[in-house]
Amino acid sequence: MKIVKVEAFPVSLPLKKPFTIALGTMTHSPHAVVRITTDEGVVGYGEASTWHVVYGYDQHELVWAIEQYLGPAVMGMDVSDIEAILARMDMVLPKNLMAKAGVEIACQDARTKALGAPLSQVIGGPLRYPIEAIEAIDIVPLEEASRMAAGYVENGFRYIKIKIGLDWKEDVERVRVVRETVGPEVQIRVDGNQGYDRASAMKACQVMEQFELQWIEQPLPDWDLEGLALLAEALWTPIAVDESIYGIHDVYKVVKAKAADVINIKVPKCGGISPSLKIAHAAVSMGVPCFLGGCIETGVGAAAALQFGACAPNLVKGVELIGSGAFTDDIITEPLITDHGMFSLPQKTGIGVEVDEAKLERYSKGKTKYPKKGGGL
Repeated sequence: MKIVKVEAFPVSLPLKKPFTIALGTMTHSPHAVVRITTDEGVVGYGEASTWHVVYGYDQHELVWAIEQYLGPAVMGMDVSDIEAILARMDMVLPKNLMAKAGVEIACQDARTKALGAPLSQVIGGPLRYPIEAIEAIDIVPLEEASRMAAGYVENGFRYIKIKIGLDWKEDVERVRVVRETVGPEVQIRVDGNQGYDRASAMKACQVMEQFELQWIEQPLPDWDLEGLALLAEALWTPIAVDESIYGIHDVYKVVKAKAADVINIKVPKCGGISPSLKIAHAAVSMGVPCFLGGCIETGVGAAAALQFGACAPNLVKGVELIGSGAFTDDIITEPLITDHGMFSLPQKTGIGVEVDEAKLERYSKGKTKYPKKGGGL
């Protein structure tokens, strides 16, 4: 099946509530949906995710990269030749893995639809399903953090992620309040999103250890592997990295530097399904566990990530996907939501969900109001 058309749509779905991390606040999904059509009429969908305050480019730049470079580069290629497609995209545009992820996922969706199978069955077979998920508490007042945590536990979640990284003393109080609210049985992980310097990170992390955290994620800038290694040596709580990992070479650098005990794999950040599987296997070879992170994807991106998460060999429980539940509306025909803290693995062909074309049109290309720059800030 040859690729005959590649389209990119800057989709901006409104969140149910603003989501604040150390680097900024999101109000709408700043992503791009990719649609690939083959000469046999098979249509595949993917998602290119971003947030400019974290990754340095916004959804409009993703669309531009796909329309100007990546789409033309893969035109006429066999949609099943995933590795050749990845190599071709690397030739015409270095880096920009999130744009490439949108194209790669769309190709994966199309080729497995043509095979009549869910993606998970084609990339190795599911190791786990249903898939246990987490809920996240962003940087909010203490009372709100406690209320959110209580609601999550009531709805069956056993894993909670707390955003930190702005003011380490306030962060400690937020973690304390959540631990007191949920009790000792719920796993809590925290994420600094690169917000601390070395001094504040050491103070915060040492105090937070009393709350028996599952791990402390990316408290320092992505480049500061030395600082992360110093933290990892000083603490008994594991250190996790996210923004420090984009590809398999990063895995070897991080592990060699002793900078992390756990690795966050985000399918869009790492360039798609195939590159993410390579990272997971590289981590296996280095003896490091991984977990599945999320970029507040629409139902398209979340479904693709779940297909990967079902098959990755060494994932820790508690995938960090929210799915349709994050938004007031979604672009898929059936919402992708949790049931008592669990995601069912979509069983339809391809990535497992169907796109509502009318909603895709409504939420893209200026058919609805969305920020001209910055993806929702």
